[in-house]
Amino acid sequence: MSSIFSRDYASELPTAVRGSGVYLYDADGKSYLDGMGSAGVVGIGHGRTEIYQALAAAGDAVTFAYSAQFTTPWQEEFGKSILSVAPKGIESVYFVSGGSEANETALKLARQYHLERGDTQRQKIISRWQSYHGVTIATLSLSGRTSWRAPYTPYMLPVIHIAPPYEYRCAYCKDKGGCTLDCADELERAINLEGPETVSAFFAETIVGTTASGLVPRPDYYKRIREICDRYGILFVADEVLAGYGRTGRPFAIQDWDVVPDMITCGKAIGSGYAPLGAVLINDKITNFFRESRKRFVHGFTYSGHPTSCFIGQQVFDIMSKEGLFTRAGTIGKHLHARLNDLQQRHPCIGEVRGRGLYAGVEFVADRATRAPFAAEKNFTSRLVAGMKDRGVIVGGGVPGANFGQGGDHIQITPPFIVSEAEIDQLVDALDDTIGEIA
Repeated sequence: MSSIFSRDYASELPTAVRGSGVYLYDADGKSYLDGMGSAGVVGIGHGRTEIYQALAAAGDAVTFAYSAQFTTPWQEEFGKSILSVAPKGIESVYFVSGGSEANETALKLARQYHLERGDTQRQKIISRWQSYHGVTIATLSLSGRTSWRAPYTPYMLPVIHIAPPYEYRCAYCKDKGGCTLDCADELERAINLEGPETVSAFFAETIVGTTASGLVPRPDYYKRIREICDRYGILFVADEVLAGYGRTGRPFAIQDWDVVPDMITCGKAIGSGYAPLGAVLINDKITNFFRESRKRFVHGFTYSGHPTSCFIGQQVFDIMSKEGLFTRAGTIGKHLHARLNDLQQRHPCIGEVRGRGLYAGVEFVADRATRAPFAAEKNFTSRLVAGMKDRGVIVGGGVPGANFGQGGDHIQITPPFIVSEAEIDQLVDALDDTIGEIA
């Protein structure tokens, strides 16, 4: 009997005992190609022992110091490193222990920024359906993942949700031959309906995660979002916990849209799984206001700016810089998407292949012509993920409800940035075989 309270008592989990490159190994010696990058976390690969060797060599120079009382060389150095690859106009970094904490921090910072400036009515948040921003009550309230929100409905904050840029299933552009950006304009309508003077911030995953895996907005979508937010004095927060830090072939995915948010939240790949780590990147407007008026941000976690985590984050940054991993996904990802697009031509159950770089989403349908999803009782996604695991490949099962709560099957493919073409072929071949077995 395990002493651990399980995340899912319906599942029997193998025990992972080591990792190397893009592979994990269980206690029975079986290898698994980590095609999910362990929830999109692992970028530099498993088994990079040089990180812990560097920590051991640093000795007691890396000791815990509470960030309300001290700063540390590791926090300062890592902050400068992240800013060196961030969009121009991003001025400062607030370190936390993960993505949920990062989004919670951004939510509170947005509120206090407006409050300190005298805009005391600005308390409302707008986000999108089919989104995921974290598992705390506040960040789950931001999220548009209905299946995860349902058990905690009585606790949810009153966040306003609008349509995501989901062209494959968009009601706005369904009969108009393509994207109309009505989903972006819905933000302006929501602002006016709520009262512009009451809205604090708009949160959006730059590329939508596992609630509707891999949705990439049109090139002018975020420019429209930025214009609307600026028009009404609302802060724009780009959630890059999954899509950022090299996952799409850029240091930050939003750089593809040539837009600078007011805040960027990140996590996962910035620590690559070697330490719990997240961050909020904050623009010059907010940073300079707090700095020049000498304001105290009424917030903070015990482990904010944790020295060991920041030290390890710097080692990850150095490896990514030295090995070109901030941009490699943009190149090797072309092979992944080419293989998946070829698979789509041969399997009618693949409705759409989407994403960017080493972030791919595959949506499955019972009827490609009508885009009708499989019936929920078919358990298509769970059977697909299980079949691939049997073949030694791990992918992420998308959360049910991609079809706006009415079913919908999809998977997330986010391998480490060091993945090779041969390893991508192994992944896609396993997907090909598994679809052929169950479709």
